[in-house]
Amino acid sequence: MDFTADEYARRDADRLREILSGPPVTWVFLGDSITQGVTHTHGRRGYVEHFAERVRGELGRRGDAVINSGVSGATTEDLLPEFHWRAGRFAPDVVFVMFGTNDILAGEDGVRGFRYRLDQIVQRSRDVGATVVLQTPPPVLEDGGRGPGLIALYSEAVREVARDLGVLVVDHAGAWAAAAADAGDDVAPEGWLDDTFHPGARGHHELTLTLLSTIGISDPASTVCSLDVEDTVGASA
Repeated sequence: MDFTADEYARRDADRLREILSGPPVTWVFLGDSITQGVTHTHGRRGYVEHFAERVRGELGRRGDAVINSGVSGATTEDLLPEFHWRAGRFAPDVVFVMFGTNDILAGEDGVRGFRYRLDQIVQRSRDVGATVVLQTPPPVLEDGGRGPGLIALYSEAVREVARDLGVLVVDHAGAWAAAAADAGDDVAPEGWLDDTFHPGARGHHELTLTLLSTIGISDPASTVCSLDVEDTVGASA
């Protein structure tokens, strides 16, 4: 059965509500080093780990499986031939997708291909019965082939795919931009980045808050949501 983008959006919103009040499910996170959560959290929890604590611990969904299939350095091009290994074989109920931080090394000319591959990831996820949630990548500082203007183009491509296919989007890029403006910073508030493009422990907690809020399970009274993360920063934002 074919759905319009609006029908998909309504169906997915309903499905997420059902999932969060129903039997155990499998959540799969796809992405790069930010999703994998290596090195730059300095031994503290990454956003996927915070998500697991909120869902399996605080919400009491102990039977849920939260699978982190993020791979450091990965791009959407890397993921497609590995989709079954990294997602499909787990028979996921929900797939979270966050790419762009490495894809931007293809420059402005790479945006069209990035958009196409995101479309394919959404379709393949739906083919295995999963509800898909796209995520924009957090902003970056100028560093070689990466820069704020370029990551903004790729973030907009994520939003465009979400609109075209009726997919829920967690807009980390928008949330960080608003927080930076409020703090009087150019790209990200101080302490959110550990280097020029990796969030530190504080940044990962902020990713968590935006994700939980977007899917409707944020609660300021929860330990996860109210956690006060103090972190040093390795790059000036």
